[in-house]
Amino acid sequence: MIVVRDLQSAHQISNPHIKQLVQQRFQALAGQDIGEWEFGYFLVIEFTDTIQAIKAQVGFDILCNRFTGVRYDQAGFTPSFEFIEEFPSCYDMVFVLGDDGYGVEVFIPKEDGIDPDLIAMCQQYAVKAAP
Repeated sequence: MIVVRDLQSAHQISNPHIKQLVQQRFQALAGQDIGEWEFGYFLVIEFTDTIQAIKAQVGFDILCNRFTGVRYDQAGFTPSFEFIEEFPSCYDMVFVLGDDGYGVEVFIPKEDGIDPDLIAMCQQYAVKAAP
């Protein structure tokens, strides 16, 4: 997985569409007088990443509600993500982790090798991005 905490580290992202989205997010934040480290960070999932590795990075299982532990494919699940947006080449999942707005934005490429449960959850809950 690729962790992006500042605009300069976005060069690590090989998917051009995701790289462009991350750069756009940084540009939008620049106009809000928010330091790059204050808003949180971006996480770009790669085909070798397991759910356990993602959990180790963000501190919780993204397939489950952070507070109840109920998994997305079980009765009683309510999302703890703010939204999942679908783009042509990826999904964009946003978690706000603190009252100050600190969070993590997770980009999940639509590529072979990505955890099938993660893709299934994205397909179930994503809304189409505005063109």
